[in-house]
Amino acid sequence: MRLRILFTVLGIAALAASGLSAAAPGTASAPVTVDAVDYAYAMPTTVKGGVVAMRFRNKGRELHEFAFGRIDPGHTLAEARRSFETGKDTPWLHDLGGPGLLTRGSEIEITRVLRPGTYFFLCGIPDHKGVSHLERGMLRSFTVVGDSGRKLPAANAVITAGKRRFFVPQLSAGSQTIELRNRAGAGRGFQLTSINPGKTEADVNRWAKAIETTGKQPRGPMPFTILGAMQTIPSGTSVYLKLDLEAGRSYHLSDDESGIEADFTPR
Repeated sequence: MRLRILFTVLGIAALAASGLSAAAPGTASAPVTVDAVDYAYAMPTTVKGGVVAMRFRNKGRELHEFAFGRIDPGHTLAEARRSFETGKDTPWLHDLGGPGLLTRGSEIEITRVLRPGTYFFLCGIPDHKGVSHLERGMLRSFTVVGDSGRKLPAANAVITAGKRRFFVPQLSAGSQTIELRNRAGAGRGFQLTSINPGKTEADVNRWAKAIETTGKQPRGPMPFTILGAMQTIPSGTSVYLKLDLEAGRSYHLSDDESGIEADFTPR
């Protein structure tokens, strides 16, 4: 199964003109921290399974990706890399949908269920010279063992993906946990983005066009913020997103594969 790597960002047509806040720190047992730097992931080699909370942070200078997969027993990370680079579908390599792209300085926390096994993160986007971060070695495996004993968090609100639309309730401002629930009958992504203050949709389109036509990540600050969420959630399942919503800010939610999208503004 092929991993969904990058360039969903290039399909963005309309973003809400606002800023996104970083995810609020956990108040229960500390989440597992996964930091993206230029060009590696810093995280533990072993993680307790069951209900797992992970805090993702982009600590690098560039845009980075947290594509997420699982490798079946009997196979290795080196094999997974070769499979990805050759573009071959392999039944032992599973796309789990990660938080996706995070811009520099962004942070997000996701809680989901992970069974014991071997997992990995990778970043397939190009640097400023057009060299893939994967070619630069941005690939990291880790092992999930046992059971954390952690419970799924209580959600302050639920955002549901249906067949043709997102159902977004009126959300309150402040730090909270949102259940991202998929009831579409097929996989759905939840991608949160926003245009940065002083920038426009035209600025976003120029940035996207530049990376699309040159294969290089444009230099300088990005005109919009990408705060991940989830690349794909299987139908009938949920993950939990923790973040701080700002009153009066407009947020844009999209799934690039189905084309559904929604805007919301917390009170």
